[in-house]
Amino acid sequence: MDYSRRKNHVRIWLYLVISLLLAVTVVVSLTPSPFYGINVKNAETVKPLVTTNTTRLYGTNVFETAAAITQAVYPATFKDNKPGAVILTPKTHWQTAMAAIGLIHHPIDAPILFIEEDHIPAPTLNELERLDPEGNFLDGNVKVYVVGNVTQTVLDTLKNKKLKYRHFKEEDYNELAYKIDEYKATLEANHQDEIVLLPADHPEYALLAGPWVAHMGHSIFFVESDAIPQATIKALEKRPVDAYLYLFGPPNVISKEIAEQLTQYGHVQRIPGDNPYAFSTGFAGYKDVGRNQGYWLWQSSRSFGWGVSEAGHNVTIVNPSQWQHAIATSVLSHKGKHGPMLWIDKNSISPEVKKYLKLLQPFYLSNQEQLFNFGWIIGGQDFISRDVQLETSDLLKIKMN
Repeated sequence: MDYSRRKNHVRIWLYLVISLLLAVTVVVSLTPSPFYGINVKNAETVKPLVTTNTTRLYGTNVFETAAAITQAVYPATFKDNKPGAVILTPKTHWQTAMAAIGLIHHPIDAPILFIEEDHIPAPTLNELERLDPEGNFLDGNVKVYVVGNVTQTVLDTLKNKKLKYRHFKEEDYNELAYKIDEYKATLEANHQDEIVLLPADHPEYALLAGPWVAHMGHSIFFVESDAIPQATIKALEKRPVDAYLYLFGPPNVISKEIAEQLTQYGHVQRIPGDNPYAFSTGFAGYKDVGRNQGYWLWQSSRSFGWGVSEAGHNVTIVNPSQWQHAIATSVLSHKGKHGPMLWIDKNSISPEVKKYLKLLQPFYLSNQEQLFNFGWIIGGQDFISRDVQLETSDLLKIKMN
């Protein structure tokens, strides 16, 4: 055996391997890592999804954005982290979708996904299949709640997927809210007496109730600026005399006359704030506590509103022009990082919201004991810019001096 020749072959292959490893090392070192850094020359075009204190959830349309939100809340890897059901509602009418929020809370436990009136778009259908809801055992294991007017094609798609559904269908959204409330009363054996009253023509105020309703499961009804719809009156008459009614709108949105008329059905309180931005922070800090019903015996308490006025909380940031984002994000206050929703425009933070975020900003305590804030940013940069996300993150971070 020629050992000298064999050693030369081994030496040649060793040199080749070493050369290859060196070449790979040089290439890797010159390539920006997607996980540990960015290419400085392209820094201006980088779109941050996550900062220290914020995470952005979005898609290219409202269907994908709603799915991104449910993916953050429900991993759906086993029974305990799947939803009980899924709510499907058309993307066309905010009042219909707002009424649907009343179904999110337990015992149903259901996020909202959007559909077209005549079909279920692929992103929604794919997410529905991924979620694989358990079914509401109080209602024969219904897995899908369809809220709003849809064609038979939508219902046939659910049948073909063997997804048992219940359809809430009313031409009038006031009647729809009443019907949903009656259904909830059947499940819970009670008509709730802490009631959210929304202005029917002002989503910039009404939508702010969504996260709280998802969090607590309160009943939702609508009022006009100068009238109380008959369906709302019918619902209020089923409550005890000492029901608690919370108005989501200033006097120019829900008039003083309407507020006075509502006193015959219970105690009326108006959430503070004279514009949508101030209203979003007003409700975030609002808290109403006291006796609900009963006196010395069987007394129950009430606790309505977030009452968030110190560090250590979560908020959701939404552009007020995108009502679908506001509807879908409500589930984050049901099973995600519970917290109020704040309005922020694409390129600026209003003085009211900025002042509120500074109120929440934590101070440094110690390495062992520290409070933190967190914000969900909903929607792509067409709705909330990169700069605004970074400014929001700065307002949420720990203040060191």
